[in-house]
Amino acid sequence: MDFFLSFQFFEHDLNHYVSRLPLPIENKDAWFASQLVCPVVLRWTLCGKERNKCQCSAYHIPEVTDLEYDHLILDQLSSVDQIVIVYVFSAKKKDKTMKEMAKLYRKLNRHRSMPCIQCRSDAFRLMKYNVITASKFTSSKSPLLVQRHNVIPGIFLMYIQGKLLFANFSFNGYGTSAKDLQKQTVKTRSDYHMGYFLPSDFRIR
Repeated sequence: MDFFLSFQFFEHDLNHYVSRLPLPIENKDAWFASQLVCPVVLRWTLCGKERNKCQCSAYHIPEVTDLEYDHLILDQLSSVDQIVIVYVFSAKKKDKTMKEMAKLYRKLNRHRSMPCIQCRSDAFRLMKYNVITASKFTSSKSPLLVQRHNVIPGIFLMYIQGKLLFANFSFNGYGTSAKDLQKQTVKTRSDYHMGYFLPSDFRIR
């Protein structure tokens, strides 16, 4: 079954979320700081552990958790004008859409040894968010995105520079293919430049 959400865009400044942990990078160099666009490096850094470079696979979409989510998405660690696409899923359910997205991710990142870093010049980057384990590095019993937006598996979120511009189960009103995604990114980027985005407290009904 296809789901379609209707929502109104708001033209105002996005309320800034305050991240729960400061980034401990005062004594780090610029090269290390550039590695923080990798959710795994960022997560380990916030946990006080050492992982100096992205070692993510070029075959599996990087997973983002609640611990680093606001730093990575809302604190503008992504490159300017890049669309960050977060796919919400549940590890307990079979997911055909995840297979489609993984296929696209592999195509975009083939021959890359540090995909999170090397994708910075791409029009968009893909990440996944597992509602089952997202909060495991925090004290919360409920996933951040469930609390914030009432997300459920199967939904896509699109951000540019911390602004939420898209939240739906299908791209371009039709499907979840790579072609549909590319059409949606064109519209999403246009919305961003027009100043249209969703409110920070947007919730899926």
